Amino acid sequence: MATVADEEKQLDADVVAVGSDSSSQQLTDKALERKLVWKTDLILMPALALAYLTHTLDRANLGNAKTDTLEKDLGLVGNQFSLLLILFYIPYALMNVPFTLLSKRFNPAVVIPTIMTCWGAMAMCAAATKNFGGILATRILMGAVEAAFFPCAIFYCSLFYTRRELSFRTSVFGCMGFIAGAISGLIAWSVFQWEKALRGWQYLFIIEGALTVGVGLLLFLVLPHSIEKSRWFSDEEKRLSRLRIEEDSQDVDKKFRWEDAKKETEDWTTWIFTLMPLLYGVGVASSSNFLPTIVKRIAITPAKANLYTVGPNLTAAAIQLATTWVSDKFQQRATIACGTLFVSFLAWILLAVLDLVNHVEVGYFLTYLLTFGNFTPGILVPVWVASNTTTTTGRAFRLGLNFMAQNLAGIISSAVFRAEDAPVYKPALITVACCQAVFMVLCLGLREHFRRLNKKLDSGEIVHVSGGRERPGYRYAL
Repeated sequence: MATVADEEKQLDADVVAVGSDSSSQQLTDKALERKLVWKTDLILMPALALAYLTHTLDRANLGNAKTDTLEKDLGLVGNQFSLLLILFYIPYALMNVPFTLLSKRFNPAVVIPTIMTCWGAMAMCAAATKNFGGILATRILMGAVEAAFFPCAIFYCSLFYTRRELSFRTSVFGCMGFIAGAISGLIAWSVFQWEKALRGWQYLFIIEGALTVGVGLLLFLVLPHSIEKSRWFSDEEKRLSRLRIEEDSQDVDKKFRWEDAKKETEDWTTWIFTLMPLLYGVGVASSSNFLPTIVKRIAITPAKANLYTVGPNLTAAAIQLATTWVSDKFQQRATIACGTLFVSFLAWILLAVLDLVNHVEVGYFLTYLLTFGNFTPGILVPVWVASNTTTTTGRAFRLGLNFMAQNLAGIISSAVFRAEDAPVYKPALITVACCQAVFMVLCLGLREHFRRLNKKLDSGEIVHVSGGRERPGYRYAL
């Protein structure tokens, strides 16, 4: 977390605009602000990191289980494995908006631990299934509750941090998805070699599900509802926190306002922000669910396919932390999201067209490039959405739409990775690359739109209005 402290020294926090009544008020006590942010980091970041670690373990462990005897033990035939993934993503997508709006009403500090305990229990129940119908039921229920986590987590962070600080912090706990991929690969490689009463994939589900339930119960005690209600902060820190958050939000209460949500549906940028995660989400889901299967092409034994996923996942975690830190430093979302994704875009194409059966080392190198930028837009675009939405209800609504679209992309991914295309999956790999190309065009186009709006704000041609008040210092995030 030392990197987070270093980042704070670079934040331009001399002036915080608080509505129109106090736009000239200066917060000169930088030391107090650094202390407040650092203390918030110590409380929130480890808790959310553990939560997302378990989220990714339970969501993606089906890909590891496939490399064991899961399909044989449950009698899966044809495209039933792909069907498991597709039907998981339907509730995983549809429940994003309802849960995010619930977190606005009941607080993410209550919603997040509750859903964690539920999906952990479902993961353990999956170990007891005997056929396709049984595991399908557990996956659908798991998808319904897992849908809530990431949009709720980003919305939760937006209640504690300013928009200048969100990107790197979202990445701090978001990179645990890569760590989870590495850990899951190690656990799978180990338990698949056990010769005990249960199958290896059953132990995998039990171990990872039990970990989730334990962390969920712990978070009931750890997560604060707000800084103002937390015993860990002084009165002066609570006052400063409220001023900081009012910089980005016109409302800081728990009241849900339908008119704010309706207003966002009338803004065309809302739907571009919703389309973009549908496009980059195809690559995200493909990496999570099929990386072990892709690596299996180059592994000597099936069990080692899980072990070979550790390196790409850990490398991707380091890259994501670095790029999001740069994003916060220079306050650039779109260009960095597109720049990192372009590397992965090339990797998907090369995986499809090269003869990797006879060039195993090249294939394994490409898996590192594949995970290089696949996940970075999944951090930066939601942060971009939150940064450019000034009402908390509108922010919750937009984030719910964002993750709904990304999760619907999982259906596309599961549908294009067909059994008859194994082991290369060329049509699926080309589909992912095409989706990423369209995303980069839309993302850079939207950035140009906001850049032009900022130019008009600079010249005084237009004035940003939020909550019925003019905010002359407001500029859109790029």
